[in-house]
Amino acid sequence: MRILIFSILVASSLSAFAKPKYGPNATLLSKSHEYVNTEKAPDYWALSPYYLPQQNGKSCSVASVAMVLNAARINMELTSDDKLATQDDLLKKVNDKKWSDAVDMGQPGGGVVLDELKPIVEESLKAYGLKNYTVTTYHMDNSKAARDQLHKDLLENEKSANDFIIINFVQGAYTGDADVGHISPIGAYDKKKGRVLVMDVDREWYEPYWVSESALAGGMATQDKISGHNRGYIYIKLSNQLRGMVKKNSAP
Repeated sequence: MRILIFSILVASSLSAFAKPKYGPNATLLSKSHEYVNTEKAPDYWALSPYYLPQQNGKSCSVASVAMVLNAARINMELTSDDKLATQDDLLKKVNDKKWSDAVDMGQPGGGVVLDELKPIVEESLKAYGLKNYTVTTYHMDNSKAARDQLHKDLLENEKSANDFIIINFVQGAYTGDADVGHISPIGAYDKKKGRVLVMDVDREWYEPYWVSESALAGGMATQDKISGHNRGYIYIKLSNQLRGMVKKNSAP
């Protein structure tokens, strides 16, 4: 009985020192989903069927790219032999040893940095048969010019599922938890409330959450100690022709 009581007291003491699950900057999608219910939210509906969890603590880039790949292929003329882009298949198909090593928990290093993400995305799109796309990297800082560019891109991105944004940020800036570099896609931009939906691929711990546009920028305007550069985002634009493709067997 004394051992049981002691165990209960220790557990209660540890719980008292535990931080809240989410920080003050995050609003859970499960508690605030009116935007995706009432607005078109094209990226959210393109990405959410393929919402993947990262497979380990370094593979957020793989999960994020696989999500975007699957969303980008929605209107391609796929056959019954075409699998969805899984994380394991993606790494094998791209066959980039540097990327595979970077996300391998048995290898040194801390995953992928922003400037490595652009060629990774380009290689991945090419490997899965996508053409006529652009991938642009933006390093974030606290200048008005950088925040204006982000605002412009968020507005444009929310118009259609012809484009996607993947962000590189300090996770703790949004969740109030670990201050580690992280990568995840943006799912939506609620212009009226000035907030952005982060489809955090760290699904062992988190669900999608909203952060203000200002908090979003702040989490990216942080220096990556590995690269020595600020974090930021990549903006992937697909050709309208690709996204507008109609399958041959579809009804008129």
